[in-house]
Amino acid sequence: MKLTFIADMHYYSKTLGTSGKAYELKCEKERQCLAETGDIIDSAFRQISESDTQAVFIIGDLTHCGETASHFEIREKLYELNKTKQVYVITGAYDRCGDKNSGKSDADSVYDNTDGMNSRDLSEFYYDFGPKQAIDRFITETGTICYTVQPGENLRVLCLNHDKNENRWADYAPDCRKWIEKQIKLAKQDGCLLIGMQHCLLIPHVSPLITGGSVCTENWETAASRFADLGLKYMFAGHSHIQATDTFTSKNGNTITEVNVGSLCSYPAPIVHVAVNEDNTLAYNVDHVKTFIHNGKETDALSFLAEYAAAFVHRIFECRTAAAFEERLSALQLDGRKFGKYWNIIRPVLQKLDHMKTYEAYKFLKVFGFAKGVSKEDAKEFSDKPLKEFVSEIWLSVLDGAMFPKDKNSTYYRLVMSVAAVPSKVFKNSKNMKKITEAADYALTGGEINNQHAVI
Repeated sequence: MKLTFIADMHYYSKTLGTSGKAYELKCEKERQCLAETGDIIDSAFRQISESDTQAVFIIGDLTHCGETASHFEIREKLYELNKTKQVYVITGAYDRCGDKNSGKSDADSVYDNTDGMNSRDLSEFYYDFGPKQAIDRFITETGTICYTVQPGENLRVLCLNHDKNENRWADYAPDCRKWIEKQIKLAKQDGCLLIGMQHCLLIPHVSPLITGGSVCTENWETAASRFADLGLKYMFAGHSHIQATDTFTSKNGNTITEVNVGSLCSYPAPIVHVAVNEDNTLAYNVDHVKTFIHNGKETDALSFLAEYAAAFVHRIFECRTAAAFEERLSALQLDGRKFGKYWNIIRPVLQKLDHMKTYEAYKFLKVFGFAKGVSKEDAKEFSDKPLKEFVSEIWLSVLDGAMFPKDKNSTYYRLVMSVAAVPSKVFKNSKNMKKITEAADYALTGGEINNQHAVI
């Protein structure tokens, strides 16, 4: 059986406005494209239609912010794809309207009364894409549907829509957890391989600093342990816009592997093809949207989206207030408020880094004893490279799962790691600062599992 997973399309209807100051400001706050999403999705769906995959699973956040117009337009695209491939859908937080950012843009103004959908609307609206084919269903307290489908003789997929708990985090109510556990037990009893799919992460990827907290299911260790101990081996998730694969092992020694699928309309526009093997292992290969039509011209998708993502990071260096800094980090799924506490220290550093080049930074670090392991020759190899270019390249590497991994013996690796280690040396008692070093290593190397193609 061959399956395809995509996530976080964040489709934006052009009826919501695609020009003017208000729209431009909205674009600056978004990690993913807006007006371009339709063309990117069309190109992705063409690629998928021409592939040999048999079923497509979409892991939530279909729309920009739950606008009714966006939902109707993306559903039409799903019906078109469904002519060649069976499509299964779950929804995410951005499919439920309520965020002021969902307002229609018109010149210099944003109108916050845009018509949107709520959780109960979505269940019926997308009924043809999963719930209709389900062998079992569960309606959550918020009205969304969790369901199980059987696309192959000995294969089931558990498609989970989160509830929101009292802390407003993604979670499952007790009755829903019982239903999930029942599905895992039934699949094992019936001799079927079960693959899970949910929008928010089950486990953190890259680093808890980046994908911990509310990016995960609340009390994720308890949930992951329970699922693994019952026999669920695989989970596919979205939400973080990062391509990464990691494992979690319970105290009882049972392991679950989660593939975090990046955003289709952000860099690197991943399409994850999965082959289900006879021995119940999964072989995945990450493809990407190759080109799309932009302003009437065929455009290289990776180059366009990489430039968009890098510009977003560069704007962090331009922050001049704590509020703006926190907002930018929160958009990157980081804990903006936590890092905002250090704003008085971070602000002068950002201003300096905005213009600093590599060799200048090396001399600065050496004065304070923070350049150990980096030679003068190392620094001179990248002497004219602005530091913020390193930052944007590392961010792209986080998003694409180190598509172009760095050798640990390379000059590039030594330079980046020497800088990444500075916060932990300055704040010696801070566990979070030590995690920055670990995150940098993961970003450069891709971690223990190849995020582009592997057998899990």
